[in-house]
Amino acid sequence: MADQNARLLLFLKRLADSPAGFRAAHLHVSQLMAAKKTRDNISRAITILTELRTKYKNGDIFLMKNLDIVFIAKDIPRHVMATCCESIQHAFIGSLSPDFTNVHGNVNEFYTLFDLVSEVSQFMSWAENAAGLAKATNGEPQASPKGAIDLAMLSRIKEEILKIDISPMLFNQPVYLVGEADRPTVMFHEMYISVQVLEEMFCPGLSLSSRRWLFTDLTEELDTVVLRRLASGEGRSGRKRISINVNLASLNSPKFVKFDSDLPLDYRQGVILEINKTDVFENMRLYRELVPYLRDRGYRVLVDGLSFLNVAAIDFDGIECDFVKVFWSNDILSLADDVKEHILAKMRFRETPRLLLARCDTADSLRFARSIGIRLVQGRLADHMVKKNIPF
Repeated sequence: MADQNARLLLFLKRLADSPAGFRAAHLHVSQLMAAKKTRDNISRAITILTELRTKYKNGDIFLMKNLDIVFIAKDIPRHVMATCCESIQHAFIGSLSPDFTNVHGNVNEFYTLFDLVSEVSQFMSWAENAAGLAKATNGEPQASPKGAIDLAMLSRIKEEILKIDISPMLFNQPVYLVGEADRPTVMFHEMYISVQVLEEMFCPGLSLSSRRWLFTDLTEELDTVVLRRLASGEGRSGRKRISINVNLASLNSPKFVKFDSDLPLDYRQGVILEINKTDVFENMRLYRELVPYLRDRGYRVLVDGLSFLNVAAIDFDGIECDFVKVFWSNDILSLADDVKEHILAKMRFRETPRLLLARCDTADSLRFARSIGIRLVQGRLADHMVKKNIPF
């Protein structure tokens, strides 16, 4: 059976530009006690809605994962939909009154009616959450702070990494190009080693990244094993375009020279080198020396890890790169208007370097990207929407 939560969101997105005449009824079955959420009651509710749909020759029914029921139809009078919902309420709880506050904030209300011409945004927001596009929730239990590794442990980890198969630690996440076709297309895959998996394997309960200078030393070792794996053909998995995270020190070392010589020319032209912004800013002279050589060899360069406040300070025209990755944060929505406009003016419909919005894990992030013309996006929400065939 198709994912009804995703199907509802897709339906709403299709009618969002012309919602006139559409109404939605949201029946809050999930908030009833378990004894009332029987298969017979749900079947009876679906039958009542099906009869209404047949009578008016339109309407769509969605049985959500949590057993809530949504009915959307065009040009069915509001009082007719209300009467239908009253019948369903009676099927579930008889003459009893609901005793809960529903997800829309309404007290003792078993069903909620929406006139989508004026309330589509409100209903869409709930549907996005139901489809898994919710913002991160507050109040989640936070993990206890981890202790830090020391120099002796770092040395041991570096030795062990060189002896093992890194396949279980090597992951990839797509970067999508949106806006050029009906469906997003994969621009490239970012290959990376999971720090969490590293910690679980080599130092459970301790943090690899809390001491920055030790972590930087370790990432240079990780660069070595990743470059070696890719040069040998392992880890590419037939992908023609990938990005890898790499330090400037590694790019200026014999190991990169060997990687470059071992990599086939046609594959080299599909490799994007992601360099963290801190590494770039702290070693700008080396960066400026290496980038022309790297680009001449066919690589493209991405400056990674910018925040919105970094965007305010950076001179895009003065830094030589092909891509800039900016991490989404809700902070942009609460900045002072003059600061926000300064940032947006630098990002809006920029073509060189191309902007990539990462950590697109909420609907707000994708709306932001679309509003200022960013066409490269990356994140869990983007992955989810592509998987569920939900348009951006």
